[in-house]
Amino acid sequence: MIAVSRLGRIPGLIILVPLLAGAVLSAACDRHALGPITSALTQAATPCIAVLLIAVGAQISVRELAGLTGRSALVLAGTTILPAAMILAYGWTFGDSGIAGVPLLTLLAVGLSNSYAMWAAIARKYGGPDDVAAGCLAAALSSGPLIPLLVIAAWRGSAGAVSWRLLLDSVLPLLVGLVAGNVAPAIRAPLRGLLAPLLPVLSFGLGWSIPLSALVRQAPAGIVLAVAFGAISGGIVALSWGKLLHRPSAIGWAAGACAANSGALPQLVASADPRWAALVPVAAAQASVAVLASSVFATIAATLAARRRHIPAPDSPAALDVGADRRVGVR
Repeated sequence: MIAVSRLGRIPGLIILVPLLAGAVLSAACDRHALGPITSALTQAATPCIAVLLIAVGAQISVRELAGLTGRSALVLAGTTILPAAMILAYGWTFGDSGIAGVPLLTLLAVGLSNSYAMWAAIARKYGGPDDVAAGCLAAALSSGPLIPLLVIAAWRGSAGAVSWRLLLDSVLPLLVGLVAGNVAPAIRAPLRGLLAPLLPVLSFGLGWSIPLSALVRQAPAGIVLAVAFGAISGGIVALSWGKLLHRPSAIGWAAGACAANSGALPQLVASADPRWAALVPVAAAQASVAVLASSVFATIAATLAARRRHIPAPDSPAALDVGADRRVGVR
C-alpha cells in the first residue's frame, strides 16, 4: 500500500496509466463493437483539450504577473528558448519525420513544457511561495500548443505556414480562462479541480488511437528524450536559480519534468495543423513515456542537488532549527 501511495505521487502516471488502458482495450476489443458511451469516451479528446486549456488559463493571475515576471522568465527561458533553438535545428536538418524514428512532433511535445505538479512539489519542499508561483505561472503559459505552433511557423520559414486562425483557435480557450479567472477568482478552485479528471479521460482517448505495440516500441526513444531535455532545461533553470536568484538550485531541476499533458500535445498540434496527423501515434507514444521518465529524472536530480547543498526537508529537525535561528535574528 505504501508503494502504491508513493507511485501515485508521480505526475506522469496520470497520463501513462489511462493511456495504457486505452491501448490495451483497443487491442483486445473490436473498435466497432463498443456501445455509445464507451465510444464517446474514446472520441472525447478535442472537447477535453478545450476545457483543459480554459482550466489552465484560469489559474494565471494578472496581479501576480509583475512580481513574478523575473523568476517566470528564467523558467520559460530554460524550458522554451534553448530547447526551441535545438528543435528548430533538428527540424531544419532532418525534416518533420526526423531521424531514428523520432519525429519533430515528439520534440515539440517533450521539449517545450514543464510540469505544474512536479514544480509545485519540489518548490514547496526546497523553496517558498514565490518559487512555487513563478514556476507554475511559467508552466501555465507553456502548457498549450501555442509555443509549439510558433516554433513550427519559424521552422517552415513563414508565418503563413501555420494558419493564424488556427493559432488563435489554439490559444483562445486559454485566454477565455485567463479573463474568467481574473474577473471571477472564485472559479479558479473548481476549474483547477477539473485538471486531474480531464487528463486521464484525454489520455484514454489517445491510448485508444495508439497501438499497444507502439508504446513498447517507442519506450527507449521516450526515455532518451526525457533525460536529454531534462538535463538541458533542468540544468539551465537550476543554474539560474542558484547563481542569479541565490535560491536552492534543487528547485530549478523541477523544470526538467515535461508537463503531464505532453502526451496529448501531438494531438493538440495536429488539431490546429492537420498536416501533422500522420505522426501523432508515434509522437504521442514517445511523449507519454517521456512524461513518466522525466518526472523520475527531475525527482532524482533535485534530490541529489539538495543533498549536495545539504538542504534539509521542511519538516526535519534541522529545518526547524534553521527557522528558529532566523526568527531570533541569527545569520
